[in-house]
Amino acid sequence: MDWPECRDFGALPEKVSRAQEAQPCNELSEDGRHYGLFTDGCCCAVGNHWKWKAAVWSPTWQVTEAAEREGDSSQSAEGQAIELALEIAE
Repeated sequence: MDWPECRDFGALPEKVSRAQEAQPCNELSEDGRHYGLFTDGCCCAVGNHWKWKAAVWSPTWQVTEAAEREGDSSQSAEGQAIELALEIAE
């Protein structure tokens, strides 16, 4: 969308913060590489249905997990990816 820069959309400036981007995998500390889990989720239209997919990957543990279902949204898929990561971390 073409939104003007610095528009606050009615939020108070002290409540607006910018998320920090995580370091690339090869720049993480040894502990970070050992415990790091990378997640992603997406949703798209396939025919007349919405389908989402969630995935988790660990370069150290060589773990890859994925889940796929119909319905929901990209945000839901991101949440499912985090759930998968928490299951792996346990």
